[in-house]
Amino acid sequence: MYTPQHFCEADQQRIQSLISANGFATLITCVRSEVHVSHAPVQFDPVRSVLVGHLARANPHAANLKDGDTLLAIFHGPHGYISPTWYASENPKSPNVPTWNYAAVHVTGTVRRLDAPKDIWNIVVALSAQYEASNGEQKWNPGHPADHAPKLRALMGFEVTVTNIQAKFKLSQNRPAGDIAGAIQGLEAGGFSGDLLLAELMREHL
Repeated sequence: MYTPQHFCEADQQRIQSLISANGFATLITCVRSEVHVSHAPVQFDPVRSVLVGHLARANPHAANLKDGDTLLAIFHGPHGYISPTWYASENPKSPNVPTWNYAAVHVTGTVRRLDAPKDIWNIVVALSAQYEASNGEQKWNPGHPADHAPKLRALMGFEVTVTNIQAKFKLSQNRPAGDIAGAIQGLEAGGFSGDLLLAELMREHL
């Protein structure tokens, strides 16, 4: 990932927060020159430094995913259009132009398949617990794994031992303070949920 120094994010807490808040990842592997891409919810365990997730067993990506394969998981954070009209500064010799602010994390690691039903059950329960926590008062009770045996057999679990993390938070760090404030105000004025999340991230980060 092309990452100029001023957009490089090294704070592990911020990186983990982005992954946790944007856990629906793009998963990419290359097997015998064939690229496989899937989109799936994934959790990051910072203690063991592993990603954990599952795919439908009918997905060709799952069938081609082998122990020892290298996998790239891309986590997309808030992003949005930045209008040059929001900036406070202007240089007539070099006029401002539009840009796109965003945050993204690339996690690379080594795959280990998890085919045992108990392992897949643990993945599903942990994943649902994370998202049910924000689901108001009514929580889904997973019950007993035997109740879901056919569905569990239709899934393939995996762990990815992390070998590299790259994080890029392009949040106008290369602009004067007045321009950054103007961009945040412009995003907030639109009221769109994605723009508001981006503005919030810019405030927290800068």
